[in-house]
Amino acid sequence: MAMALMTTVSACSIGPNRGSPVRHDLGPMAISAAQHTAVTLDAPVWLWDERIRYRLLYKDPTVIRYYNLDRWEAPLPVLLERRLTLNGKQPFAVQIKLTQFEQQFETSNQARVIMSLMVSAFAARDYRPIASRSFDLSQNTVSPDAAGAVAGFIALTERAKAGIQAWLETLPSTESTVRQP
Repeated sequence: MAMALMTTVSACSIGPNRGSPVRHDLGPMAISAAQHTAVTLDAPVWLWDERIRYRLLYKDPTVIRYYNLDRWEAPLPVLLERRLTLNGKQPFAVQIKLTQFEQQFETSNQARVIMSLMVSAFAARDYRPIASRSFDLSQNTVSPDAAGAVAGFIALTERAKAGIQAWLETLPSTESTVRQP
């Protein structure tokens, strides 16, 4: 009897526990000595959540669903703000408004992830508006599940970061337009 009990107890800790929640982030951050441009990110209240959202376009396109066992490590805007920190010393303050971040299923075995951002650049000295641009990103997931969604969101976040960085580099420097006393 004691042997059977020990076997049962040890078996519970050996195999994967499919009923436990899994916490995700947007991947490890590279450590860099380069200067960074601070980014402020905001989002609608429904995106300040740790749940991973998805939508079944083929069945109920207006219903938002959430994965039961997969969660973000922190509220999504916090993870994105940290991840979208830009390299280099830009003469801008950058504000990002996240408007959409979800997985969408076109069929039961085909999904994509989407992200929509409105990015605004302001002069660092006086916070004067310089320019704004929308970024709408989408890509198919490698699998129609939470793991595919997380992998797709990581890729979209890196694409967004590269796109924002490239766009900021096309803007005229505000330093050259400011007169020195």
